[in-house]
Amino acid sequence: MTDEEIKQLIASNAKAIEALTNALSKEREERITDKNQFQQTIAVGRLTDSHSADIRELIIENQRILRYLETLINRTSNNL
Repeated sequence: MTDEEIKQLIASNAKAIEALTNALSKEREERITDKNQFQQTIAVGRLTDSHSADIRELIIENQRILRYLETLINRTSNNL
């Protein structure tokens, strides 16, 4: 091999290594982005579950209050 062929081979290998490194970096960034999006989706799901639980508790409490008020109304109308 001549010196020129060796230099071309080295340059070609350097370009190939750079291309692979760039591809790996891009893939890593995409995975990080995917992971972050997944974590955000999980967080939103947990927040939604938490809010749903709070809403269910409020509904149950409102039903109790409504039953209590109905009892008071029935007692009052029975006493009249």
